[in-house]
Amino acid sequence: MFLDKSKNEFKNDVLLGLSDPIQKSIPSKYLYDAVGSELFERITVQPEYYLTRTEIKILDIHANELIKDIPKEIILIELGSGSSKKTKFLFTEIMKKQNQLYYFPIDISFDFLNSVVTNLQKSFSNVIVKGIPDDYINGINHCNNILFENNVEIKSVCRLIIFLGSSIGNFEIGDARNFLKDIRLQIKNGDYLLIGFDLEKDVPLLESAYNDNEGVTSMFNLNLLNRINKELGGNFSIDNFSHHSFYNKDKKRIEMHILSNKKQQVFISSLNKQFYFEKNEAIHTENSYKYSLDDIEGIIKRAGFSMEKEFSDENNWYKLALLKPK
Repeated sequence: MFLDKSKNEFKNDVLLGLSDPIQKSIPSKYLYDAVGSELFERITVQPEYYLTRTEIKILDIHANELIKDIPKEIILIELGSGSSKKTKFLFTEIMKKQNQLYYFPIDISFDFLNSVVTNLQKSFSNVIVKGIPDDYINGINHCNNILFENNVEIKSVCRLIIFLGSSIGNFEIGDARNFLKDIRLQIKNGDYLLIGFDLEKDVPLLESAYNDNEGVTSMFNLNLLNRINKELGGNFSIDNFSHHSFYNKDKKRIEMHILSNKKQQVFISSLNKQFYFEKNEAIHTENSYKYSLDDIEGIIKRAGFSMEKEFSDENNWYKLALLKPK
């Protein structure tokens, strides 16, 4: 049922986005099919991509401090879990406090999530892993239902929701605030939210992170066209399009686009529609907002959270914020 709903949403969003006469666009969540998720994992180990290694270093150093003052048994819920490689630092510290751990990775890539769950179950015998292939808010609801079905009293545990990788930066600023408000409505006092924010920094450093020399980010971006071809019957010729990524100083964000290399037309059979592209016309696929410290403070307060603890790297490139409802 979820897969049918997901395919229909993909179909509708592609139709809407490619029909826009001002700016063609497709939501960034569709970059993450099984192939896209694997490519993104390759992006995270590229030398230019500072975000993952910086966040891992913060977690490695501060994982104990993050969870040491949480008195109740921890239930771990991860939004956009990917490979869960960063979460393993928290597993180690949490398992020093309790005998077993419920871990709910939530991700929209069904096939990739299944493989990750299988690997985690083999590696961590005391971690009960239940993958949720859904969007984030519905996924949190699903986690709550599973806990209820397993006779876990919500008020007797602490749900630690983690949202890493600076994924909050993929939201428009107002949408990010509303998303955090939605999370706030799903949790109680005594629960926590751990969230990663990528901070403002030098433009060359930012732009190189999204234009790696190996071209993995380019493959990741252009794979969206492959996905349309495969799932919706498109006839995009990938060689006729290019990856384009740059920092927009006015909006304080990295923008990722797919550019048409020439004037052309593309037919998508499931939509029964032809789409026309001018030379250098762009499909906007992703934003990644970069935050100032004031930006972070503002969005947290307006969403109904307060800062419990915060951790940064030695370069002040990245911040992990442990939030609690207020």
